[in-house]
Amino acid sequence: MNFHAFLFCCLNMEKKSDIIVTLKLSGKESTESMKYAVMICGGLSDRTIPDQNDRTPLSVARTPCMDGLSQKAEIGLAKTVEITEQPAAEKAVLSVLGYDPKRYFKGAAPFCAANQGITAEADDVIFQCSLVRLSDSEIYEEKTMLSEYADVDEKAFDKIFRTVSETFGNDIFRFVRGSDNRIFLIWKRGEAYAGEFSPPSKALEQCIGDYLPKGDFVQPLYDMMRQSSAMLENGISLWIWDEGVNPQLESFQSKFGMKGCVMADTDFVRGIAKLAGMKVLSCDSSIPQTVMRELADGQDIVFVYQNNWYADSLKGDFKGKVKSVEKFDKDIIQPVTESLQNAGEDFGIMIVSELAASVYLKRYCNDPVPYLIYRSNDEKSSGSSSFNENTAADSPYYIAKPCELLHRLISRPEQP
Repeated sequence: MNFHAFLFCCLNMEKKSDIIVTLKLSGKESTESMKYAVMICGGLSDRTIPDQNDRTPLSVARTPCMDGLSQKAEIGLAKTVEITEQPAAEKAVLSVLGYDPKRYFKGAAPFCAANQGITAEADDVIFQCSLVRLSDSEIYEEKTMLSEYADVDEKAFDKIFRTVSETFGNDIFRFVRGSDNRIFLIWKRGEAYAGEFSPPSKALEQCIGDYLPKGDFVQPLYDMMRQSSAMLENGISLWIWDEGVNPQLESFQSKFGMKGCVMADTDFVRGIAKLAGMKVLSCDSSIPQTVMRELADGQDIVFVYQNNWYADSLKGDFKGKVKSVEKFDKDIIQPVTESLQNAGEDFGIMIVSELAASVYLKRYCNDPVPYLIYRSNDEKSSGSSSFNENTAADSPYYIAKPCELLHRLISRPEQP
């Protein structure tokens, strides 16, 4: 089947479970003999839950495709973030993409800004800004965070942005409007890591005094927040947070000698990929078709980022998370695997939970996460009949350095 015929089949298939495609995967520009599909699953992993007989959603869910792969694959546990650190999805995604977060993570704001097409100089500092609602206490530091979103319409947002930009913007501080009513603040030649900034979600329903910026260089930012509260109407206030500087990522192709594509709808993931010079696509309803199309069209590796499981975990919805895991196995893992098998060429699949998220605790965790690496040209008996946290923990494989997981998949030594 040629590429155009393949596209026609993809675009005319109505059921994702029917996506079983036969084609030659070797793109003419590819230098790799193998093609790879990587599933980055935000919040898939969990901790055992006492009232569920100490099981996890992944161990309860019916996942015949992942279980089948696990019998012929390497499974184990991997650190995607350091155990001593607060769990941060941005660091975990960098790790899975093969970038050492100790070297390349300089804050999340630059990644989000990059996805919005917002650029800054290497010595500029970038912040995300939110419009929040505060209580009407006369003393700013004693106000309560009523809502982390101001929830205003487009016309009101336009007016607020103009007011903030005209009042506080100058040659040093520049406010930039992104899509979806996002605001970024660029501090020209600013003080990197000026202080401690809290996301608005942390201060929700709390007195904001404990969550305001702290540090030797935060005063001008603190003043903007305080003055905006007095200036804007209906309790709306500017909240400055998520400081960072451009990380200067080495291009993915230069680092690994492979052409890479990332499918994601999350701002920071798309921004990381763009800064790494990778092709970026959205996750629509045709994920399996898109994975195969990109591999057929010359990409060597396609990463798919999904974080459906965070919402279930943070709500404490065990049954919802189980259903979501089963749907993922049936609608994405199975058709991608079968299509790759039918292509008749060597391929690799990696499935990894970017971070763990506990249904029981209703929060993120920095636990080691289960991973699965299957190579069609290197099938091995894992001694396991299923893929979950317990079987991964029973495996002898443990990847201690966060950014080594991808190197293990493609069998390349880590670059210094």
